[in-house]
Amino acid sequence: MITAKFGGTAITAGNLMRLKEIVTPFHKCIVVSAVGKEYQTDTKTTDLLISYYHNPSKDIWCKIADKYRRLVKVNAIDVDIDALLADARSRATLYSLQYCASLGEELSARVVAAFFQAQFLEAEQVVRFNSDGNLNVEETYSNIRQSVQGAHLYVMGGFYGGCATGVRQTFSRGGSDVSGAIVAAATDSTLYENWTDVCGVCVANPVAVSDVATVLQMSYGEMYLLSLAGAEVLHPDAVAPVESKGIPIKIGNFMQPHGKSTLVSHCPSRSKLLSIAETVTGGRVVTTVLHSYPNWKMARLISRFLRQNTGKIDYFGKSMEVSSLKLYNIEFNDNVVRLTTDVSIINSLYKSICETR
Repeated sequence: MITAKFGGTAITAGNLMRLKEIVTPFHKCIVVSAVGKEYQTDTKTTDLLISYYHNPSKDIWCKIADKYRRLVKVNAIDVDIDALLADARSRATLYSLQYCASLGEELSARVVAAFFQAQFLEAEQVVRFNSDGNLNVEETYSNIRQSVQGAHLYVMGGFYGGCATGVRQTFSRGGSDVSGAIVAAATDSTLYENWTDVCGVCVANPVAVSDVATVLQMSYGEMYLLSLAGAEVLHPDAVAPVESKGIPIKIGNFMQPHGKSTLVSHCPSRSKLLSIAETVTGGRVVTTVLHSYPNWKMARLISRFLRQNTGKIDYFGKSMEVSSLKLYNIEFNDNVVRLTTDVSIINSLYKSICETR
């Protein structure tokens, strides 16, 4: 039994047909995100819904509706999309912002269920939150087990569930990954597939770094640390549910389903350099390096990079004026290095480590 989650890029008019190359009779449940970006400057459905909640204008709703109408028309899906959209709009501003934001996933699940002629599973009825906002794991798992029965394929929207107060609640952004992991754990799936638009877990963001390597296997702990460091491949809260059941996670590219992918399990990575990720806070760039080198060797690699880019290093931890970048701080912990600079160094640091290791 396989549970698969598809991100927003897969749930677009031009990409939806690719899912039929992936979904097999072994798939029991599919979890989907709201329709994502169809081109680089496009706006995600969830962001449009958030805007609509604050400013319920016709123009914003038309942008949302157009995404789903194209999804249905291009893929010849037998569903009354106008009725679904009218119903969703009637509820969009009646409740909370979280309720409105969840409608993209609900619409996607209803449309994709019709696309596969599968059973629609309403997340609000099975994924349950307590009044304090925490997931009610026992009730959620029980609901899912009772609902996912027989030989049917089920399709559920990710990102949200029902709350004891009577309104919907969402996970944090990217929470469809968590929904997929919960379904996989509740159904004791043999595999949890997380389909994105990149070929597995890349060492660095392939948009920022060219010819970047893919980590073919890693442990749950390594995946969790990588997610916390800023890698936008998997939500960090999606690791624990499947780790507790020993269910491996396959992270692959839905555009290249037979290409490179990453398998997350109890087995640690064979790659020494696991991840280089960047986050920007207050105008400063924090670069986090996850690795399995001996700490002395990583310190040597980082020192060499800094010498090449700063001219000299007096000592770590002190702000210094340099020729090409300003280094504000550097921290060495077990298998983690964090550098705080004034400019992006992800591309040059990745190349430097790969060339000198």
